[in-house]
Amino acid sequence: MIDFDQETWIYFAIIVAFLVIFIWNSRRAKQNRKDRKNENFRRRYLERRKKQRSESENHL
Repeated sequence: MIDFDQETWIYFAIIVAFLVIFIWNSRRAKQNRKDRKNENFRRRYLERRKKQRSESENHL
């Protein structure tokens, strides 16, 4: 194995930890955006459906 001193291994560990946190956070942010988009879509869909139902009841 490559012979690094302790300080170098600590730097490598810090870099790896930063990369893991960055990748995990970007995946979580992507999922949050997707969830928010779906939530907004469902809310608009239900509002539109409710409006159509109320209009159809008024015409009867």
